[in-house]
Amino acid sequence: MRVLRYVVMLSVAAALTGCGPPDRRAEQAAIPSATHPLAGFWKSPDCTDRFGLAISPADQLYSVSFCGPGGCFAPSSYRPNTAIVGDSQYRVIDNNTIEVSGRDGFRKYVRCPSR
Repeated sequence: MRVLRYVVMLSVAAALTGCGPPDRRAEQAAIPSATHPLAGFWKSPDCTDRFGLAISPADQLYSVSFCGPGGCFAPSSYRPNTAIVGDSQYRVIDNNTIEVSGRDGFRKYVRCPSR
C-alpha cells in the first residue's frame, strides 16, 4: 500500500510540474459560451501565477480542474462537477471574479485572457 501511495504522489507531482505527460483537455475546453459563461482560465488576481483553474463545460454543469505548468487534472477529477452559481463552495462576484472555497477559506480568482 505504501508503494502505491508513493507512485500516485509521484504521478500527481509529475503532471503538475511538467515531468509527466500533460493533460490539456480541461484547459482546451475552458471557453466561455452562452450556456457556460463562467468557463475560462482563472488565476490569482494579477494573472501571473503559473497555476490556476480551468473551468470548462461538463454537460449542464462545470468541471473545475487545477492546472500547473505541466498540465491540468483530468476534467471532473479535481473537484466534483458543479453549477458554481448556488454551490456553497463558490461565490460569483461578477463575470470575471469568483471565490473558491479551500482549506484556508475562500480564495479569489479572476478570469485571465490566456493560460
